[in-house]
Amino acid sequence: MKGDDHTQCFIGVFPAPCGKQQNEIMKKQKGIWLDLRNAYIISLPEEINANKDIEVVHLFSGIEETSATGGTRSKAPWGPQGGDPQRKAQERRHREEGDYFEALIDVIGPDTEELVIFGPSEAKYGLANALSKKSQKQPIISSVESADQMTEHQMVGWVRAFFKRPALRHLPKQ
Repeated sequence: MKGDDHTQCFIGVFPAPCGKQQNEIMKKQKGIWLDLRNAYIISLPEEINANKDIEVVHLFSGIEETSATGGTRSKAPWGPQGGDPQRKAQERRHREEGDYFEALIDVIGPDTEELVIFGPSEAKYGLANALSKKSQKQPIISSVESADQMTEHQMVGWVRAFFKRPALRHLPKQ
């Protein structure tokens, strides 16, 4: 047949119609894998079956690793001790975590509508709390999930599976 397009679209292993339904507009969805050292922000394309690249942004936290802190002591017995370095270290770490979460919120942006947060550490709950305290428009947190260390491709696959957004595959024209 002349002019007949033999391109077939597949969602997973199942044939899917190619056409207007293919580019159905979806919510702006993002996933964040994070721990206290790194964060990966995965942005899915807005069209449901778009064959566009998924954007992955990698951020380093800059949070210092905790180390043993010791105090100072005077030479006199029962003399005064120096300040509390452990408390200062905890305050500094708390401030650094807050700055890290603020940087993540800035990268997420106000245009994100749905967000899933996942990762191995407790930092995911800290980010969820920081997002809930913001007064400006924030995304709906779909879920906060535990996940192990992953490669970048595994993170992208995990976010696609969470939002039920399969990779679109095209068969070549014959």
